[in-house]
Amino acid sequence: MIFPHRLALRSSALLGAILSLLHLAALGGLWPLPIPVWIKLALAAAVVISLVLAVRRHALRSDSASVRELVLKNDGTVEGLRNDGVRFEAGISAQTAILSWLIVILLDVPGTRRPRPLVILPDALSAEDGRCLRAWLRWKFSQGSQEIS
Repeated sequence: MIFPHRLALRSSALLGAILSLLHLAALGGLWPLPIPVWIKLALAAAVVISLVLAVRRHALRSDSASVRELVLKNDGTVEGLRNDGVRFEAGISAQTAILSWLIVILLDVPGTRRPRPLVILPDALSAEDGRCLRAWLRWKFSQGSQEIS
């Protein structure tokens, strides 16, 4: 693999469907609760707003702060490009999850208090880029360090 390696992230219909199902389950869980109807309606509104924001940011990647491109570097860091055109450097948290069907990257962006999650399902990357990203992450974490920065 030649570095830097650029990954273009696409919208994920699969992630949109999963987020929608989980939010619908949360709405269904409100029905049997023994609380006043106005509280149920307020909670239902909060769940619907959460669904819209989550799908827009994570599945459709249409939010201005959504990451649309990652550049893998040989020093173990990444450069990200958001939809609003802002580029940022980030380290990869040791809590990153790498599975064959799911990658959850926690980006340690300097100047922020919490890691920024980036959820990648197979339909968000080409098959080759997905294999490349998983191999790069596994190789970096196999180097023995607790965190890549």
